[in-house]
Amino acid sequence: MSETGQSWVRVWQRTGLALASLLIFTIPALAQSAALTVPQIRVCICQEQKIASLRAVTASKDAAYRDRNNQVKDLTTQINQMTATMNSTDTLAQDQLSELIDLRARVQQQVRENALPALQQATNALNREVQSYNGGCANRTIYDTDDVEAHKNLSCPVQ
Repeated sequence: MSETGQSWVRVWQRTGLALASLLIFTIPALAQSAALTVPQIRVCICQEQKIASLRAVTASKDAAYRDRNNQVKDLTTQINQMTATMNSTDTLAQDQLSELIDLRARVQQQVRENALPALQQATNALNREVQSYNGGCANRTIYDTDDVEAHKNLSCPVQ
């Protein structure tokens, strides 16, 4: 093959690689921006409802976690105040202090064993659902007529 022929082959190879690279990066973007179908819109609507439900559950678990932590703080304050003002020979005060310390330990255990794991589980479930929604529904085109049709007789699974 002549030198001119070889240079054209190299140009074609480079152009072909450039076109292939362009297609590789363009096709997923086109697929992502494609309009959602009515069944896909229904799935997204149901996911939105599930996300709202999971947000409520997560907020409830967060409130319970914060409440338990506030109980620990309040008990610690009471323990510190009692320790600072208590007469060391007062056995009744010593018993009350011991009960407060035991109560604080039980509440701390509830935080570690129940409240925190429940909050983490709820947060993880919410994050997974939001990530799934973002991957399939967010920033996608929805035509008004398809949206209206998707809302007709919509039935989402019970969460």
